[in-house]
Amino acid sequence: MSEYATVVTNVDLKPEAYSQTGDKLAQSLTLTLSKALKNTTKACESFQGGRWDILSHQIFRIGDHLLVSFLLRR
Repeated sequence: MSEYATVVTNVDLKPEAYSQTGDKLAQSLTLTLSKALKNTTKACESFQGGRWDILSHQIFRIGDHLLVSFLLRR
C-alpha cells in the first residue's frame, strides 16, 4: 500500500524580480525553483524514513514569497 505526504518550502522573491522582462523572469524563476526541487529531493532521502518520490507540485504566490508544495509517495 502506498503512503502519501506533503512538504512545503518557501522561496523568497527578490525585489528585482518585479522589474524583469518576461524571459528574464522565467529564467530567474526556473533557477530558483530548480534549487527548491533539488533541496526537496535531497530532503526526501531522510524524511520519515526516506524512499519518497515526488509526484506533483503546486506553486502559490503570497506577497513576496512563493510557497511550493510537493506531493510525495512511497
